[in-house]
Amino acid sequence: MWDNTRLKSVRALYEEEVLQIPVLFKDKGDYISFLMAQTWQESGWDDSVTSPTGCKGFAQFETSTWRWVWTKLLKQDPPSIWDLKSQIIAQHTYMKYLINAVSKKEPMLPRQEILASSLMAYNGGLGVVEWCLEYHGLVSVIALRDYRNTHKSKYPDEAKIQEILNYPVNIFNLWLSIRQLLYNLKIESPPTQ
Repeated sequence: MWDNTRLKSVRALYEEEVLQIPVLFKDKGDYISFLMAQTWQESGWDDSVTSPTGCKGFAQFETSTWRWVWTKLLKQDPPSIWDLKSQIIAQHTYMKYLINAVSKKEPMLPRQEILASSLMAYNGGLGVVEWCLEYHGLVSVIALRDYRNTHKSKYPDEAKIQEILNYPVNIFNLWLSIRQLLYNLKIESPPTQ
């Protein structure tokens, strides 16, 4: 699935750009592998890709989210959305923000649920996930449909609901695989769940 050279080069980029990690992660390597799994799911580590919905680059940002992360969270003028290092910085910053937001909203959730909800927020929108947590206590098919009906919206449609719910599962599987490969290459400690 992954070329070892590409795996090492992507990891080196993250190692260089990720300076602080959320408290839910035991070490920087664990967090970097998590982010790598997410960008593999998003773009296959292709920094030149544009999705059918208009998301761009390595971490697949919508233009409005890109602008928001850079101006509100990083307090800087947004660089080019195509800049690979800027994508990594924005992804890392946004995921930390989402993890903290979900943790504050539902502090008693187990680690895996906080990470899953944070990933669903990255994929489906933080407002949607926060609403589901507030009114249903979790993100589910029923909660997402209720969000759509309550807001008299077409979002999320049934296909997007399935995508939102499957997104964390796919990333968790990729995350474990990446940790195992990095361990086999003697770059990381043994993977754990």
